[in-house]
Amino acid sequence: MCQRAYRILVEDVGFNPQDIIFDPNILTIGTGMSEHNNYAVDFIKATREIKRVCPGCKISGGVSNIAFSFRGNEAVRRAFHSAFLHHACKAGMDMGIVNSQQVIEDAYEKIDKDLLEFVEDVLLNRRASCFSTAHVTILRLFCL
Repeated sequence: MCQRAYRILVEDVGFNPQDIIFDPNILTIGTGMSEHNNYAVDFIKATREIKRVCPGCKISGGVSNIAFSFRGNEAVRRAFHSAFLHHACKAGMDMGIVNSQQVIEDAYEKIDKDLLEFVEDVLLNRRASCFSTAHVTILRLFCL
């Protein structure tokens, strides 16, 4: 879909590719529903592919969506946002809808290493059992 829109905008309309912004939609992970487990990985892969097939375009997304299932657990949500930004930006995400004050306060390098391991297990869907194990561990260690 993005590639088709890109071709029309660039080739037919004469739009500057650097003025095109795609938002592949960041969806919530850690919901307990297995079909949601790969949403962060899917966004990261989609970002790489869109950047490959639509040179010069920009990628944006609403970062807080990623950890909506952890609402009420601010420290954990903020760790998810920071870790997601880290990986999505490395994949080519250019801009995100974020709480700008928290971006500096919650830099990836500042996340508690134990929390980061569990966050990235969920975020990157690293282990088949990570959702039940990591989710429970996160709640026990960092939320209660």
